[in-house]
Amino acid sequence: MLSPKIALIADELNGALEKLSGEDVERAARCILAHERVFVGGAGRSGLMLKAFAMRLMQTGRTVYAAGEVVTPAVEKGDLLFLASASGATKSVLSYAETAKKAGADLFVVSASDRSPLAAIHPADVVLPCGSGDAGSGQRLGSLFEQVLLIFCDAVVLSLPSDPDGMRRRHANLE
Repeated sequence: MLSPKIALIADELNGALEKLSGEDVERAARCILAHERVFVGGAGRSGLMLKAFAMRLMQTGRTVYAAGEVVTPAVEKGDLLFLASASGATKSVLSYAETAKKAGADLFVVSASDRSPLAAIHPADVVLPCGSGDAGSGQRLGSLFEQVLLIFCDAVVLSLPSDPDGMRRRHANLE
């Protein structure tokens, strides 16, 4: 028998995923394919989900960097910055967006809010149907957003052309 807590998470996740659009996934994939270099930026657990996304993008052969890492180069015109923030108010994410926009990079924003400080810089390209923070969820501190974000990103990766042998070759071997 499923634990009531696991059932709650599964029910919330299924409810949110049913509202996601396949076109949103395809649009994100097309945007990534249109850029030579992709940067990801998020904070906290959203940032961790985007680093997992970056890992998969790298395994498909994309050139990808995580904002804020010491080995990340400057973002430039023609690059893509893929951002995620449930609230659209996270200070580091706002700074990333402003810096990238000033540099002439393109933005792709995933949020739970289409009315936020981030939306004032760049409107949300995808609004995940799960609210921000604890709003409308029995889970804590935005967990539903982070879960849906990871699944959304995995669906984007599945929409990209890939070579399974190449992905295995690019998989980390310093583990």
